[in-house]
Amino acid sequence: MTAPEANTSPDTPRPPSRRGYWLLGTLVVLIVAGWTAYWAIARGMAGDLLHNAVAVANAEGGALVCGDEALGGYPFQIRLDCAPLEARDAEGRALALGALRAIAMAYNPRHLILEAQAPARLTLPDALPGGTLALDWTNARASARVGDTALARADIALEGPSASLATGRVEAAHMSVNLRRTPEARENADLALRLDEARVPGLTAPLRLFATATVADGAALFGGGGDMRATLSAPDAIRVTQLRVDSETVSLSAEGTLWLDGQGRLSGELPLTVTGVDALPALLAPFFPAGSNVPTALQGAIAGFGTPTTLDGAPAVTVPLTFRAGTARVGLIPIAALAPLY
Repeated sequence: MTAPEANTSPDTPRPPSRRGYWLLGTLVVLIVAGWTAYWAIARGMAGDLLHNAVAVANAEGGALVCGDEALGGYPFQIRLDCAPLEARDAEGRALALGALRAIAMAYNPRHLILEAQAPARLTLPDALPGGTLALDWTNARASARVGDTALARADIALEGPSASLATGRVEAAHMSVNLRRTPEARENADLALRLDEARVPGLTAPLRLFATATVADGAALFGGGGDMRATLSAPDAIRVTQLRVDSETVSLSAEGTLWLDGQGRLSGELPLTVTGVDALPALLAPFFPAGSNVPTALQGAIAGFGTPTTLDGAPAVTVPLTFRAGTARVGLIPIAALAPLY
């Protein structure tokens, strides 16, 4: 009787090797351990940056206070929470926030996301009536992209922003501010400002504002190494490419060049195109003292001496809006005294 032959067919499945599972598990452990170490180092660097900033502020006579400081966000974020946050310089300028959260993705630390909680208090002793401005909003977020040595782009968006002034409360449905290096001239900086449904004391209808401008050599300010006064004092330093204000009855459009004179006052010229000239006094009245005849005189000058044109297909007139020697004028009519900006 013949013994059965062993089955040596190549199609017979082999038992699974445990070596592959061990290698895969070891690889996963190494990746997790390496990522954890990287995150811990990045977290430590973020903490060092904050503490160095605090030390520098103190050494320069100011202060930077991060209340209830917390660093976290593992595994994919580096997150810093301050509640509240207060920053002050040696000249008394200050900003206080109810809370601030700064987030950087661990795999892209050059892109920062900021979230701020109201209320806020801005202190500018020489620039604001009373020196302090109270601010509020429902939601505030910012995105900042950092290059090799300086800020490359920043975008700020606020929902429901408001400010309490001596004359009343100014508010809007939405506000956005955008900053970037000019693509075709990297030494310059582009700025954009937008306000939707802005409400000003004395006006019954909301306004919409949109403005864009380019600052010559303004990119140097992104890194903190530029001289803002020198930059803005250069002739034609600010090129306003679009300034548009719309209400229910009046639309204003302007573009031109501006700079600051030797005393820090606005200088330059913005040709101003206006539709709805007849409704202009009612729009301007809240910005002048009670009983002032400037809005009516301005409306008469624009209607009488403006150059006929069109704006968005509607009849309009264009007049020069000039800022010179501390006075803003439309044509020959002075409309406001210009205070120094610094």
